[in-house]
Amino acid sequence: MQSQWSKRWLLLPLLGFSFHADAAEVYSANLTLDPAYAPGSCALVSQNGYAGTDRQLFIPSVAGYYSVKDYSEAFSPYWFITVESFDPNQTLVAQSLASSANVFELPGQVYLEAGTRVYIWSGYWGGYGNSVANCEAAGSTKTVTGRIVGEDSGVPAPPTDLVATAISGGASIAFTAGSDNGSAITNYQVGFYDEEEEDWVYVALSPADATSPVVVSGFTNGVETSVRLKAVNANGAGTDSPTVAFTPAEVAEPATPVPVLPGYYIWLFVALTGWFGTRRLSK
Repeated sequence: MQSQWSKRWLLLPLLGFSFHADAAEVYSANLTLDPAYAPGSCALVSQNGYAGTDRQLFIPSVAGYYSVKDYSEAFSPYWFITVESFDPNQTLVAQSLASSANVFELPGQVYLEAGTRVYIWSGYWGGYGNSVANCEAAGSTKTVTGRIVGEDSGVPAPPTDLVATAISGGASIAFTAGSDNGSAITNYQVGFYDEEEEDWVYVALSPADATSPVVVSGFTNGVETSVRLKAVNANGAGTDSPTVAFTPAEVAEPATPVPVLPGYYIWLFVALTGWFGTRRLSK
């Protein structure tokens, strides 16, 4: 079912990445970090603690939507933004406000007021290995660079309160739109889990539809389906909504009603029939 839908629409595969095009920069500063280079045993991002990472305190002077741009690494080590009061007994991922790591389903930017104290991190994806001490003793580091950038608008917040009403081959999905974060929402992307890709795949609605409800189609009747939505504006796609499930089904056509004559007309018909019958007998 889902692979059939993906073959129909995957002319524009969107694997969760956001593309910024319209927002203006209100802040920019260079960033250099040196995470420990031991991705197989030291990374903290999915384990407690923070071995194998490097971080820098950042206090924005201007309010805006912040992220790390021009980052030197396409994948691991990833960048993260967390509050200053980081808890080493919780995972970095669980405490992140934003990240470059699409696999963690975290926002790609976060709105910060001027004066907010946050940490900018760089870290590998993995676990501790034997101990934090052994990890740190592994020694070598890797220098990563980028820019801390604040923008005057951001990608939209995700829609909430999704309710799906099944139709033949799909569903009509009502929702509450999230904040547009300074740039009007122009469309939505529909996501489904592709078993072959082992990931959520997103496709833009065509034609574009920026109001609730939206209609999704191309699914198999009688097979339960789960989808998510992402809002899109000039800055790109936001994070995904909660999942909503539905089972497409043929909608039965309503039966054609049999006309029923009002009582007055029935009485008139009977009266006239009797009158004509009497006339024929009298002749």
